[in-house]
Amino acid sequence: MANTVDFKKHHRVFKTPGVFYSVSGRNLEPEMTLVDYLKIYYMYTDLAQIESVFGHLATPCPLYGGRSFKPDRSFTERHVRQMEGLGIHLALTMTGHFFDEDAYQKSRAVLDAGYKKGHSVICTNDELARRLRKDYPDYTLKASIIKQLDTLEKIERALDLYDVAVVPMNLNDDDAFLEAIPDKDRVILFGNADCAYTCPARTCYRGFSQANAGQPVTASCSKPRLARLDLGHVFFDVEKFSRMGFRHFKLVPLAPLRTQVVARYFSRKTNRESQASGAYQG
Repeated sequence: MANTVDFKKHHRVFKTPGVFYSVSGRNLEPEMTLVDYLKIYYMYTDLAQIESVFGHLATPCPLYGGRSFKPDRSFTERHVRQMEGLGIHLALTMTGHFFDEDAYQKSRAVLDAGYKKGHSVICTNDELARRLRKDYPDYTLKASIIKQLDTLEKIERALDLYDVAVVPMNLNDDDAFLEAIPDKDRVILFGNADCAYTCPARTCYRGFSQANAGQPVTASCSKPRLARLDLGHVFFDVEKFSRMGFRHFKLVPLAPLRTQVVARYFSRKTNRESQASGAYQG
C-alpha cells in the first residue's frame, strides 16, 4: 500500500497539473445540477480537470453493468446537456457481461441518445465493443476494470480493440508493473477506491449484470464468504503516478458522505430559492 496517501494531509495531489479525471455519477440526484454534484463530491479537484462522468442514462438498458440500474441515480437529459455545456464527456457504463443481438437492439435507444464524438462507452464484453466500433465509430471505447487487465499482455491485447484500458486498482501498489506499462496515455488508473481494492473475487459485478439483463441473479458480494482486509475508502498518490507518465484517473464518491451531502445540498438550494424570491418581491 505504498502508493496510498493520507487524504487529509495530501488532498492537494489531486490538483496536480496535467492530471484528468473520469468520475462516477452514481450519487447524482435528479434535482441536482451537474456542477453542484461535481463540486460537492469531488471538491478536492478542479472542475477543469474532470474530463468525463460515468454512469447510466435514465432509460433502462440490458447491457448496463457496474451497478444496478436505478433511474433516480442516472443521468437525465438535463444532466447530459450540462455536461456538454461544460465540455465534459458522458461515459456510458455498458459493462454487462452478457451480449446477444436482442440485448443489443434493446440498447440502441441509449446508444443513440448518448452518441456524440468524445462521449464514450465502457465495456466488459468484447463482442459489444466490436459491434460498437462498427455501428458507432465516434464513441471512444474503454475497457472496464471488470475485464481484470492484470498483465502487460492483457493490456496490450485490450488496446488492440479499445481506445483506453482501465487497470484494476490493486495494481496501483506495484511500481514495477506500472512503470512497464506501454502507452500510458491510453491507460486509466484509479485515483481512489472502495471495497473493490482489496476484494479477492469482485463477484458483485456479475450479479449486477444479471440483474440488469433480467436474468436470475446467482452472483453477489463475496464479503460474507471471503475474508479480506477492509480499508474503507482509500486515496492514491496521483502525483507520483503522473511522474510515471499516467494522466488519466477514475474517481468514485465517498459513500458515507451521501446522506449528509444531499441534505446539505437541498438545504442550501431552499435557502437560495428563498433569497431569490425575497429579492424579487422586494
